[in-house]
Amino acid sequence: MTRSIARAVKGLSLVLGLISMLAPSIGALASEKRPKKEMSLRERYALPSHVQLRPMMVPIHHRYQNVSVISLFLEADVKKQVGKICHKVPRVRDAVLRILSSEPIPTRRGKLVLDGVAGRLIGPINAVLGETRVRSIHIEAGMVSAQSSGGLSRLPFASINGCKGIKAIELEIVKEEQKQKAKEGH
Repeated sequence: MTRSIARAVKGLSLVLGLISMLAPSIGALASEKRPKKEMSLRERYALPSHVQLRPMMVPIHHRYQNVSVISLFLEADVKKQVGKICHKVPRVRDAVLRILSSEPIPTRRGKLVLDGVAGRLIGPINAVLGETRVRSIHIEAGMVSAQSSGGLSRLPFASINGCKGIKAIELEIVKEEQKQKAKEGH
């Protein structure tokens, strides 16, 4: 029995040795068959999927004050549509103010109660955006920078700097496309 096990181990080691010797050439053949895909401009200048709006004063329901500051983060349903959201920010801000003017954000023990506010806002925001859609909304009380350290910096949209940065990325994409067209034309 031990001889049969020894033969099996020896045979297995021979097979593994052959596989290890042939593996580099097999890998080279496989890589030759697949042409490398060139990165598109949109992939090279990756747009974020979230948009941070500038902080805004909104109506609240509180005994001593009637407005407070909130920061909104919108997640685009399709990453390519982030720029379209940025072009309609004034309409989005107007929709937010219309909804919150009719039903202000409640407070409890001096703090904003933001539960359910995003749900009230997503429909009207999507209505003003038209074909462009927002998947989710994140609301923070106060003036918040996504680049700040703390709990917010660990969220998926922590690298967003607002529409100004997104518009700059879109301009870079347009410039690169124009350069490529110029090269192809000559």
